[in-house]
Amino acid sequence: MLRKNNKKDTLDIEKVNEGVVLLNKMLKIMFVALIVAAVMLVTYIFKEWKIFKFIGVLLNTLSPLFIGIIIAWLFNPIVTFLTKHKMNRVVATIIVYTVFIALLIVLCVFSVPTLTKQINDFIGMVPSLTTKLSSFIDKIFEIFEPVLDSNAADIKASLFSTIVDVGKQITVGLPSKVITIATSFVSGLGTFVIGLFIGLYMLFDFDNVSKVFLSILPVKAREDAGNLMNIANKTLFNYIQGILITMTLIFIENSIGFSIAGLKASILFAFFCGITNAIPYVGPWIGGIPAAIVGFTQGVPTGIFVIISILVSQMLDNVIFTPLIQSKGLKLHPVTVIIALLVFGKFFGIIGMIIAAPCVAIIKTIFMYFNDKYELIKLNEEIEEEVEKKTSE
Repeated sequence: MLRKNNKKDTLDIEKVNEGVVLLNKMLKIMFVALIVAAVMLVTYIFKEWKIFKFIGVLLNTLSPLFIGIIIAWLFNPIVTFLTKHKMNRVVATIIVYTVFIALLIVLCVFSVPTLTKQINDFIGMVPSLTTKLSSFIDKIFEIFEPVLDSNAADIKASLFSTIVDVGKQITVGLPSKVITIATSFVSGLGTFVIGLFIGLYMLFDFDNVSKVFLSILPVKAREDAGNLMNIANKTLFNYIQGILITMTLIFIENSIGFSIAGLKASILFAFFCGITNAIPYVGPWIGGIPAAIVGFTQGVPTGIFVIISILVSQMLDNVIFTPLIQSKGLKLHPVTVIIALLVFGKFFGIIGMIIAAPCVAIIKTIFMYFNDKYELIKLNEEIEEEVEKKTSE
């Protein structure tokens, strides 16, 4: 009788523990949903009250300072490495800056004319691309005509209309956008130069920059702020460093692959693939689909070779680049990243999609830090440990 009661009590405890674990998971989902809803609400309010406009003006005014901070932050590990090998910090900073500026000049001299030419070539071939794409779609509809319903003609007409509209938008809109970008680049050159000088002076004594920032804060908040800065610094630096390297490698691989395939404006499409690769999960699709479409309009073999190049680059990225270069990633759940992409993409476009993952990582870092310190909520791992202890007893 006692054994039966003990067994029943054990089963009841297990059921209670399972219920607690399930409840905790539901609470976590609700917590994430509330955070997303709060972010969307705050963003909507900011948009309606035109607070974003004020923030934009403020950021534009302070942009040289931010550029300087980012440059100093990115180059500080290299300068620190050189100083550890008995090199004066000022000399190390000047050497790093000289190499960086030299590489920047070489990159601009060789890449800007090529990209400009390929953009012009692409604009010139848009009319023929729209014609070829329409013909390609027409052939596909002819092949599948026996199995298509009566709405096929309307769908085909809608597709043709969309292709013509997109072609017109590219032909008319792209040159003006290129001019706008070029004008912004020239006007922003002065800002960038000022940012370079700010970054140079920050690098001379980088360790004191964070100390000055912390000294502005209240005494009680300094310890937490310092710890958070160190944690966020490690998390973001590994991520951004990895992203920049993988973007460059994807660009190089696709440049070679697209050129071998004979894709027109191959460097332009490879550059676009490299940039969009910074967007988790959907980035490769955003970058690869336009290149594949243009490839198939040139011919089926070209399209197939372009797809092979994209698949090879993604295989290298997933199997080699990401594990080796980004082994210390952001450790975000895929669902969290996708929600972040949707929210940030909705309000900030493609730039928002690029910065979504690191922004959420910072929020997660702050939450995890204070959760570890003040035990705000119990995480799954902690609950599972407690369940194991109780069941073992």
